[in-house]
Amino acid sequence: MHIVNSFGKNIYIEDRQVGYIGRNGMFINGHKFADLTEDGDISFGEKVIGYVDEDGYIIINDAEVGYIDLENNFVFYKTTVFNK
Repeated sequence: MHIVNSFGKNIYIEDRQVGYIGRNGMFINGHKFADLTEDGDISFGEKVIGYVDEDGYIIINDAEVGYIDLENNFVFYKTTVFNK
């Protein structure tokens, strides 16, 4: 999975756009919430909290929380921690 294709794309919770992905991090509601490496690691500060697997699924804290869509946007399921 080429994560660099997602840089400059959007972040959705289901069909609602809530943020974007930049080379310097992932932003939700205008605030940086995590870092994203070119290898697909997702970190918060120094702690790696998740990753994007080879099939394009987003895994955080050992749970599938979303996926990368056909346009390389990150789409989180409504039941994720971001919506609670």
